[in-house]
Amino acid sequence: MRAARVFAATLLLALTFASPPASARDHGNLYYIDPGTLVLSQLLAPPPDENSRMQAYDARKVAEVLAERTPADMAQAASDGHRNIFAFTSAMGLNFSASHVPLTIALFQHADNDTEILIDIAKATFLRHRPPGVKQTHFSYPSGHAAFAACTAILLSKMVPEKRGAIFARASIFAESRIIAGVHYPSDVEAGWMSGMVIAQVLLMQPKFQADFVAARAEVRSALGLPVGSN
Repeated sequence: MRAARVFAATLLLALTFASPPASARDHGNLYYIDPGTLVLSQLLAPPPDENSRMQAYDARKVAEVLAERTPADMAQAASDGHRNIFAFTSAMGLNFSASHVPLTIALFQHADNDTEILIDIAKATFLRHRPPGVKQTHFSYPSGHAAFAACTAILLSKMVPEKRGAIFARASIFAESRIIAGVHYPSDVEAGWMSGMVIAQVLLMQPKFQADFVAARAEVRSALGLPVGSN
């Protein structure tokens, strides 16, 4: 995760000069981000080659995690298999619930839709298979769950900076649960985390998103009993 934070600024700089291929416009229906604006495959390094030392390291780390995981780890990983904004309730507080934050639910559903589309395009470019023994229903690099975790953590922490530490701690657990579940390599998770950081920054630059974010932020802070005007 530390490496992801180090490279985020570089990725954002590269984004400014990226020249997206025409095919990037042919995937899905993005809600906030204009098609072709962000092409993750142009920003991320490719996944490790199959016979490389990095691939051997990835495989070894997955094997170590699987050997050491506890029933509690497995239960957490199973729960975190579902991308949902309320995975962050433990960090946000019990009033962060569906009945209190309908605008926020809609905002994050649209943001996750954009994240999933952008990640799927990158996966279709890199074509990395998941670790052995896992259903190969989707490609592995970058991790969509890690992207969701990073993007959500950034956006929530901008809404409620008072809870930033708890939010990012929860996001790290959510992302790393994909390794514990045995469905992603560490480099998948790192690339997904970097992707989510960039996606969050791009979202925050979109006027349509900004308008929805202001309303959702006020809603969340009100639900949590925090001053709405606080930064």
